[in-house]
Amino acid sequence: MRTIQKILIEESTGKKFYVKDLDEDFHTSFGIIAKENLKGKESSFFSSKRKKFIAFAPSFVDFWESIERGPQALRQKDIGIIFAKTGINSATKIVDAGGGSGALCFALANLCKEITVYEINPQHYPLLEKNILHLALKNVILKKKNVYEGIGEKDVDVITLDLPEPWNVVPHAEKSLKVGGFLVVYVPNLTQVKNFIESTKGTSLKILETLELLERKWKIEDKIMRPEFEMLGHTGFLTFCRKM
Repeated sequence: MRTIQKILIEESTGKKFYVKDLDEDFHTSFGIIAKENLKGKESSFFSSKRKKFIAFAPSFVDFWESIERGPQALRQKDIGIIFAKTGINSATKIVDAGGGSGALCFALANLCKEITVYEINPQHYPLLEKNILHLALKNVILKKKNVYEGIGEKDVDVITLDLPEPWNVVPHAEKSLKVGGFLVVYVPNLTQVKNFIESTKGTSLKILETLELLERKWKIEDKIMRPEFEMLGHTGFLTFCRKM
C-alpha cells in the first residue's frame, strides 16, 4: 500500500507536505490542518494560523519525489531522454543494474511491463526494498546478484546500467537483449565512456550516440525574461546502444 494519502501545498510559499494518515490532525509550521479537512472533499482550506492550503491526491511524481534517497540518483533530465530514445511502454521488459535508491528503476517501472533490478550493495539493497513498498510497485523484481557475473533474463527490450565498470556487463547484455533491444549506460566521466565503447567492438551491440544534457531554467516575471543564474550542468554521460 502506498504510504502517502494526500498532498498539501501552502499557497503563499508553494511548500509541499506529504500526509500519510488522514485520521490525525496534520501539524506544520503554518499551523494545524484538521483531520476533518484532510478527509473532506474540499480542495482548499485554512490552517489554525489562517494559512491557505491546497489539497489533492498524490500522483506518481509525488511518490517518486518522496522516496528515501541514498547514493547519487539520476536526474529527471537524464531519465526523460532514456524514455525518448528507447520508446519504453507498457509492453517493455527491462533489466536495471546498479539500482541505488531506485530513482531510475521506479520511473521506468511506472510505464514498463516488468523491470528486474540487480543490486549487491548492502546499503542500497534494503533502501530499494523500502522504496518499492513505499510506491507499492508490483512489477519490480529485486535481485541481490552481481550483474558482472551474468544476467538471467532473456529477450529483454532495454537494459540500463549505472555502474562504475559497465564494460564487464557487455557479454551478458549481448546475450540477454533481444535483437533491436537497447543498452543504455550512464557514467560520470569520459574515460569510462571510452572504455565501455571499446568493449563493444566485435559484438552485436552498435553504439548509437553518447550525450549529456544541460538544464537551464528561465525567470519570467513581469518585464523580466532571463535565464536563471544557476543551471544544472554535467551530471553524467549517457551512451545508447542497440543490438543488431
